[in-house]
Amino acid sequence: MSTSNKKSWKVFWDLQCPFSKKNWEKLSEIKDKFGSDYEFSIHLTSLLFHPQAFTAQCAASLIENNKGADGKHKFITACMEQQESFMNAAVGDARKSEVDLIFANIAQDCGFFDADDGFTKDFFLANLHDWELAIKPAWTEHKEALALGVVSTPKQVIDGVLIAESESSWGAQEWQDKLKSM
Repeated sequence: MSTSNKKSWKVFWDLQCPFSKKNWEKLSEIKDKFGSDYEFSIHLTSLLFHPQAFTAQCAASLIENNKGADGKHKFITACMEQQESFMNAAVGDARKSEVDLIFANIAQDCGFFDADDGFTKDFFLANLHDWELAIKPAWTEHKEALALGVVSTPKQVIDGVLIAESESSWGAQEWQDKLKSM
């Protein structure tokens, strides 16, 4: 719980999940309505039938380790905006290196690469599958999701309780109704 005495509202997304994208599209409206009572946080996980999701999650972790939480959130936004570029239909049977390049290009579009600080496209590609910089933090976040019972996305954990029977398309009104019923 944050020091502001707000209740926590954890939002879990899989970056390849089209339903997570629907929830992402509604999140601003939800935060506007409930932000005074809830501290929102975004968490990533990956579903096993979304083969590019864990690579996307590793990329987000690598960016967070080099550009901070704001960088991670900017990358998440860019991934949602460009989700079609790494869906199964778009990548087909692409090699892992080709999938890595998709996420490097998304990071480049975000303006993250800077030779002066050493976070270059080459560094990104060389470290996207590094245990300490990318995989371990992504795996840790994934284990948190599993520990909370998150096995599909999007999911909401409000004040420590996994919310069952919610829909990705819900806006502020539907969430207001759900919160009243809890």
